[in-house]
Amino acid sequence: MSLIDLLLTAEAARAHRAVRRTAYRHVHLADRPLIVVAYNLSGEAAAPLGIMYGTDPAAPKLVVAAEPRNRECRFDAINKFAEDLDAYVRPFLTLKTEPKRGGGFRQVASGAPQVIVPNRATRSYLGSRLGRSLRYLGLAGTHDVPEATKWAGSHLSWLAEHANLPGQANFLAMTETLSEHFATGQSALEDESLAALLAWIDGVAGDLLAELERVELEEAFGPVPNPKWEAKLEPHVKRWGDGLRTDDAAKMAAAEAAVRTAVDAALTDAYAATHRAVDILRAIDPAATVPDRWANDVYEWGAHAKRAKTGIPMFARRHDALRAAAMLQRWSAAADELETARAFDDPMIMARLDAEGRCVTGAITSVDAQNKEVKPGNQRATRVPLVELSLTGATRLLAGEVVRWVGDKKIRGVVRSVDDGSAVVAVTDQVKAFDTYAWSPGVEVMFVGLDPWEGPNPWGPDEIPWTHKEATTTELAGEAEPGDGATDGSPDMTPAELAEVVVVGTVAPDAEPGVVV
Repeated sequence: MSLIDLLLTAEAARAHRAVRRTAYRHVHLADRPLIVVAYNLSGEAAAPLGIMYGTDPAAPKLVVAAEPRNRECRFDAINKFAEDLDAYVRPFLTLKTEPKRGGGFRQVASGAPQVIVPNRATRSYLGSRLGRSLRYLGLAGTHDVPEATKWAGSHLSWLAEHANLPGQANFLAMTETLSEHFATGQSALEDESLAALLAWIDGVAGDLLAELERVELEEAFGPVPNPKWEAKLEPHVKRWGDGLRTDDAAKMAAAEAAVRTAVDAALTDAYAATHRAVDILRAIDPAATVPDRWANDVYEWGAHAKRAKTGIPMFARRHDALRAAAMLQRWSAAADELETARAFDDPMIMARLDAEGRCVTGAITSVDAQNKEVKPGNQRATRVPLVELSLTGATRLLAGEVVRWVGDKKIRGVVRSVDDGSAVVAVTDQVKAFDTYAWSPGVEVMFVGLDPWEGPNPWGPDEIPWTHKEATTTELAGEAEPGDGATDGSPDMTPAELAEVVVVGTVAPDAEPGVVV
């Protein structure tokens, strides 16, 4: 946490009101996103008591399972939600044809869905738990479910995986997004309560602390209900089960009506609060690079839409090591790219980086625009302008670190030296762009230590970490090219010698133990 973050938190605590952490909104908001709030029965993996959802703040839909531990009752509610979710997503599976760079055409998605939930726990519940439980139903020929339910499981699985990508806007949790834009006087854990977060942002008519205490005791926006509320609901759930056992339809109907009334009242507050959070964010002007990130979301969704043309897209139960390594690399690169884009879009975020010591800031004392050096991999000397600064702020950047000029992020350089009062930056990229700006002594400039990857996949096939590679049969059997076994990585024993090795666990009890292979 930077000094600016500490200052904003202290200011919010003093004023009993949240303060802005950003100058712009850094997330895309669709015109009609699908808002989903849910309550799940405590102690069960994917047993929804109720799900409320919709695109209209005034007209949500509600599905309720009076006894979610009963499979038929549970899936009666899930199937209705799945049908509506699939209907919302279905138009975004349409592909359109557009020209490619360099000629030719390609098919891309015409748009992408946006699902918004109140908090990260609900996002995890809908995607990782409910979606995972639905996507393989009916494959073994047992417990068949409607096709829409399987489609919904596939869509939720895609959303759950895509939610790991930094900067994505297809599957948003409002507590996470609001916390990125507002600072409160409470902890990050307390900010996971959307009701408490909105109390800080909107303010209350009275004592804020008393309202926060009430919210903590009474409000729960899912997926886990308030324990006291759930305890009051338990008799109705039990009565529904009793009616099922005695075949008492009237008793079951009365119990279901009582459960629906209680769930409706609780989820209506959560649904309205989530729409309120969206309205708060929509009132903030979007940052310059928000459309670019949404275009990437649409592109990513296009791959899912293409797979859907041949049937319900399937997902691996567990990623293999190579795919896991590639995904981690991709998420890491996306995180660096997002941090850079937000910093150059938003002066408040750039100021936080400066306060953290991740910038070199100062007045120009001298510029050697004609300095020439031989760059690594080159044979001829090229221009590498040197900019010397008299530092006006502290920095923790070290010599050799890559920086970018905040006036034009294409201009990249390397810190050559840093001491107590001065620093030298060598401009190594976009020298022609460097020449178009005035670099006069006395001018205040800032270089920031951000350097995201700006090319194709930075890992080639031979650069995947060995920890994420699976040994091939040839490698395990020692069938590689002959070598001395010491310098070229080939095995120390021949295949014939390996065949004679006694393997522990497959020999007679009186045999001499060998080695495990």
